[in-house]
Amino acid sequence: MKKLVVLFLAATLLLLVGTVQAREEWGAPAAKLAQDDVEVSTERTQLNINNMAMWIQSDGWSARDPLTGNSGVTYPRSTSQVIFQDGIIWGGRVKDGNDQELRVGGQTYEIGTVPGIIESKGVAQDRDTARLYRIRRDWATADLRLDASEVLNIGLSEVSDAHEEAVRAQYERDWMEWPAELGAPFYDNDGDGQYDPAIDEPGLANADQVIWFAINDLDQGATTNLYGSLPIGLETQVTLWGYARTDALGDVIFKKFKVIYKGTAEAADDAVIEDMYFAQWSDPDLGDYGDDFAGADVGLSLGYVYNSIDDDPGYVPFGLAPPAVGYDFLQGPIVPVYQLDAEGNIAVDEDGNQLLDESSVAIFNEGLRPGYKNLPMTAFVYFAAGSAISDPELGEYVGTQQWYNLLRGFQPQDDVANPVPYTNPLTNADTEFTLDGDPTRATGWNDGVPLPAGDRRIVLATGPFEMALGDTQEVVVALLGGISTDRLRSVSKLKFTDQFVQDAYNGFFQVPKPPVQPNVRIVELDETIILDWGWDDDSIQATEGEGSAGFEFEGYNLYQLPSAEATLSQGVKVATFDIENGVTTILGIALDEESGVVLDVPLQIGTDFGVKRNIKITQDHVRSGPLVNGQRYYFAVTAYNRATAEGAATTTLESAPQNLICVPQEPPPGTRYLSEPGDVISAQHTAGASDGTVSVSVVNPTMTTGNDYAVEYDADVDGNTVWNLVDKTSGQTLLESQTDQAGTAFYVGSAGIEVSVAGPPSGMKSWAGPAMPFEAWKASPEAADLTGDGQINAADFAQAVDHASDTRWFTWAGGSYAWGAEGFQGAMTGDPNHQWFAPTTVTPDRLRTVELRFTDVIEEDGEDQYKPVDPNNENVTWAYRYLRGAGGEPPVPGDLTTTQNPWDFGKYIINTEGPGVYVYQERNQIALSAWDIESDPPRRLEVAFLENNQPGGLVNGVYGPPWYTVASNVAGSGPREWLFIFDLDYTDPNQGENSDILLNNGLIYDGTEGEEYLPFMWIIFSERRREEDFPSDGDSFLLVANHVNTSADRFSFTVPGSESNDGYLAEDIEKINVFPNPYLGVNAAETSRYSHFVTFSHLPSKANIRIFDMSGTLVRMIEKNDPSQFTRWDLQNHNALPVASGMYIAHIELPDHGKNRILKLAIIQEQQFLENF
Repeated sequence: MKKLVVLFLAATLLLLVGTVQAREEWGAPAAKLAQDDVEVSTERTQLNINNMAMWIQSDGWSARDPLTGNSGVTYPRSTSQVIFQDGIIWGGRVKDGNDQELRVGGQTYEIGTVPGIIESKGVAQDRDTARLYRIRRDWATADLRLDASEVLNIGLSEVSDAHEEAVRAQYERDWMEWPAELGAPFYDNDGDGQYDPAIDEPGLANADQVIWFAINDLDQGATTNLYGSLPIGLETQVTLWGYARTDALGDVIFKKFKVIYKGTAEAADDAVIEDMYFAQWSDPDLGDYGDDFAGADVGLSLGYVYNSIDDDPGYVPFGLAPPAVGYDFLQGPIVPVYQLDAEGNIAVDEDGNQLLDESSVAIFNEGLRPGYKNLPMTAFVYFAAGSAISDPELGEYVGTQQWYNLLRGFQPQDDVANPVPYTNPLTNADTEFTLDGDPTRATGWNDGVPLPAGDRRIVLATGPFEMALGDTQEVVVALLGGISTDRLRSVSKLKFTDQFVQDAYNGFFQVPKPPVQPNVRIVELDETIILDWGWDDDSIQATEGEGSAGFEFEGYNLYQLPSAEATLSQGVKVATFDIENGVTTILGIALDEESGVVLDVPLQIGTDFGVKRNIKITQDHVRSGPLVNGQRYYFAVTAYNRATAEGAATTTLESAPQNLICVPQEPPPGTRYLSEPGDVISAQHTAGASDGTVSVSVVNPTMTTGNDYAVEYDADVDGNTVWNLVDKTSGQTLLESQTDQAGTAFYVGSAGIEVSVAGPPSGMKSWAGPAMPFEAWKASPEAADLTGDGQINAADFAQAVDHASDTRWFTWAGGSYAWGAEGFQGAMTGDPNHQWFAPTTVTPDRLRTVELRFTDVIEEDGEDQYKPVDPNNENVTWAYRYLRGAGGEPPVPGDLTTTQNPWDFGKYIINTEGPGVYVYQERNQIALSAWDIESDPPRRLEVAFLENNQPGGLVNGVYGPPWYTVASNVAGSGPREWLFIFDLDYTDPNQGENSDILLNNGLIYDGTEGEEYLPFMWIIFSERRREEDFPSDGDSFLLVANHVNTSADRFSFTVPGSESNDGYLAEDIEKINVFPNPYLGVNAAETSRYSHFVTFSHLPSKANIRIFDMSGTLVRMIEKNDPSQFTRWDLQNHNALPVASGMYIAHIELPDHGKNRILKLAIIQEQQFLENF
């Protein structure tokens, strides 16, 4: 019923609008947000570089939102809160001349510290000059929208460029003003001990974000308001840092407290603090604070909080199981370790000085200190709000006494001399470590006994130790989280994270880094998004180039996220693009989400389909369906690497995501793109005769220019063919001296296209036999010219795939496909440079398609086999014969293995030595001829063959490959009847003609003085396929050459650009709209009940929108000046108050086009209660 009433009201308002005239009060003030004068606080900020975000304030107020007073730690970031407040507490017996010895300080619900260092004993820095400093390494280029939303406490959708740039400016200021002189850590790159922001870098431990500030306890009002104690005179330098990573370090905030005992004004010079302790106190509120459990892992120095039930109201809206969150003393205070004598007493030197045991080493001041050790967590205690054991009393000295008992692991009572211990309810034994069981295994004392789930406090304490005036102690605490598929697996994940973090800290964070985050360009098109991270060559090199030692870049992952604040675990992996190297699944030690056990699990799963650096997206993978114009979508592109060493502890790392906000939209008003992503453009072969191809596809139509382009070839200094992509319109060379001709896509970001250049390798393309008749390649000369053009060419032949094995007499070389030749499965080559006969003087561009024309041979086994039947046949060739093993004795005829009718090889050995390895013998007639059929007319070529002086040979002065079942033609002991075709015109010795280069050189160059390289064009190692099949008159065989790209080749193409005109503009102005309209109390795109808006669409870059109510009063003016086609009205007037329900008129002025448009808009607001007015 309510819905019907609302719809009726909306319809009524729409009808009324026709009678209303807008009274344009042009001089009325436009509502301005605070973005015009954004102030970023230096008193409070967040550490928020990774999966956890925490508030901090310059007086030490920690983990609580200083703006709202609510919980101040979010984990995972942008989901629910986990910590209400925390702080560091110290306590000890102060012997400085004051009667009050037992004193406690720090921060809990009251803050016992104030901003500033202690400049001298009892003198504090003016707190008005003390502030927070926050830096991050990528401040100049990072996307800071989420950061700005958090530190400025505004909705992400409300963040403007001004907000983001204000945060960036504060980062820059803090970088430049980093207070190294006060103790803030920095990398002293020039080693001069002074901080120079142009040379040095603020920070520590390779952190990606660092906060530094100093506090002191000299304000007696602050210390007594805390727990009634007097000041001690402690300066605490606080350093917080985090890492933008997707592994365990991305779930941690590190907190270092450097405590210096500088003393009060009245402190004696020999002042000392005895039996001193530090504690990390926390009031955790994990989602809903009423269902929390606490726990401890003593071995890990870990105290933590987890959920008592599977679902927590704080995490259900995010579809997440509740996490576990805890604290770990990564580095406790240091205490000396002494050598012991034989009696077990402390050893002393001859002067009576106690001797330190330097085999014991402590971490201190980011280094190692021999003779000391770091204290671990020495107590873990908990209590619950509203229980018999509750918080120490604030503002009273009894609170100091209660706290000192807590620091020592006792209950918070005021009798320090007779403290009451905690008792393990399972063993009835006293303990300083409460809840030290394992809830994941249900062993030991776990929370729930004796107290039910509820609002917990936890205290991790370490001590005792002593501090003399002037001494310094350090404590480093990790605030860390773990989240898995249920509450107990989250505990397992937390402990796994803690182990990793402790190891990293002990190694001073010398851990491998993930690849650099890709630099992604967003292209917003009609119902389409293009993500492009291939446009920035420097960024590609930074990501894919040399990274951490022992790691190599492996690939990219693309995720779609449900919101701008979501983590990768909440998103959907859309695609992976990884190197084609046989590596797909990368395993690594991690928590198995199913079993809750730490196992070797898949950390990355690749496809091995090759790296790609752009993608066209048309589908919503989160909601399932097509992309919708005007809707915001969220994506992230990450890079990951892999370890190269077997057994590496860390096997892969993934870069931190940059959440990308993408809004599909039509082209800018008045503009049309003349191409679509994925369009293939035909490149014309405008010069040259190569078999190469050039393929062009459009990636980003917003960058196409309409220019003419050409791929042109050249040779580099080594003679290798290279290609260039030239913009012929502008004259600019876009790609230069490229050697890849394998069809790899090269992205040209400035032109919005991918260009793939393919060129065949040198050598044989294919082989073919006569097309008809189709048997044994027996074809009459008349039938061979199937095309009727008077020539025998490739068109007259059938390709290899059309020939069955029983219809040919050539076959592979001994069945060895790995012989090394590129053709005929290893038996033929047009690239002799890859055989022993290199180098040939025939360059790849001179290789020609050759036809072998056969004539009848003597088929009977014996000395005359393969000799021409008719020596006068026109296809009988005087070939050059060479001999392998010419210097050896011929085999005894009876030892011959490849014939049934042996003969004496000796009569065929003419020359026993000569230049080259295979020695020239004489010219003999063979039953074939070789023709370069690309020449016009065809050119007859010189031919040679090889014989082998071995018992398995067939030395009879004629070329005749063996039957493959009898002998291998490639074995050193076989016939080796090999045929060679040269780039030399045929000569007839009967006419007194010879090619002297063949007469005077051997087949394999051996460096003999005066020896020359031969012009090999083709080599055939083949054998005879069938016992009964021999070449016959009219048979022919084609060796089809690859024609490589050369400097004579050119491929040309034109890429359509865009078009703009007034006609398009007029069409697009009519599309200007506002949605949802009517607005019925809610917008599906709203992410918060406090954020309401409607969206104007199809706008040019500049637009002035004036919104009037029905009386004609100007309610709001919105000035748009950005590339987006969309802008929002937050349904507020110029006083930042919500507008009333009703009808409104939007007058839209387009100043760059001299056009206007008027829209009607109905607003039905939900019931609202103003907090401020």
